[in-house]
Amino acid sequence: MALASLEIDGAVEPLRRAYPAYLERATPPDWSEPEGIRWALTELGARAPFVPPLTARLRAAAANDAPGWPSARFPEVINDLADHAQVILYAQFRRVDAGRTYGISDTGLNWELDWTAPWELLVEESRTWSLLEASEAPIGDNVFVAPTWIDRTDLRPGK
Repeated sequence: MALASLEIDGAVEPLRRAYPAYLERATPPDWSEPEGIRWALTELGARAPFVPPLTARLRAAAANDAPGWPSARFPEVINDLADHAQVILYAQFRRVDAGRTYGISDTGLNWELDWTAPWELLVEESRTWSLLEASEAPIGDNVFVAPTWIDRTDLRPGK
């Protein structure tokens, strides 16, 4: 991640080689190392996460400096992502008060996906767990959610 913040263009190829190595070792894609590599590749312009149209519109409707999507709209975001074959890895909730952003404790749901399962099953399991999380999450005009999700190509780079 430090490479991305330094904007070192030469970092792209080593990162692209490192990511499949994590997958070959069966490191779950929601662990910090693979997530950090995806983030760095995105920041360096070498990865473009898929954002479905409704999800993009809901994000655009929030204030430009909002730390995510309005929490009340989280179920819509979940369903839109799943309807477009995206797997939500987790979500972080934040509250904005007086111009400051604060993290909110998660719902306490600890769920893991079986990464050996077919992609379609991962999508539906992710949808189910995420909707359960959304049903227990805080909602308010100043509460936002930042989900992290992946596409099928994130498990099979280059395909």
